[in-house]
Amino acid sequence: MREQHKDLRVSHRMLAYLCDVKTELRAQKQGTEGLNEQMRQLATEKEELMAKLSEEIETRRYERETALAVETSLREHCAGAVNNYNVLIE
Repeated sequence: MREQHKDLRVSHRMLAYLCDVKTELRAQKQGTEGLNEQMRQLATEKEELMAKLSEEIETRRYERETALAVETSLREHCAGAVNNYNVLIE
């Protein structure tokens, strides 16, 4: 009896294998789509963070320059005050 439908059994096995392969492919595509979406989100987040970092660097540079200008002004004012004091004492 096994010999009678040998071609049918082979065809059945091939179809079953084809269905398994298609199922695996569908699962892999879903996984790939999920990873691609996650990658797009991470790229967007990276761009936002890089822009924020650039702004923070610029803000820090401005604050440092402002602090140096204030310090220089205070040093000059202090030196002037010391000179005026020395003139008054003499």
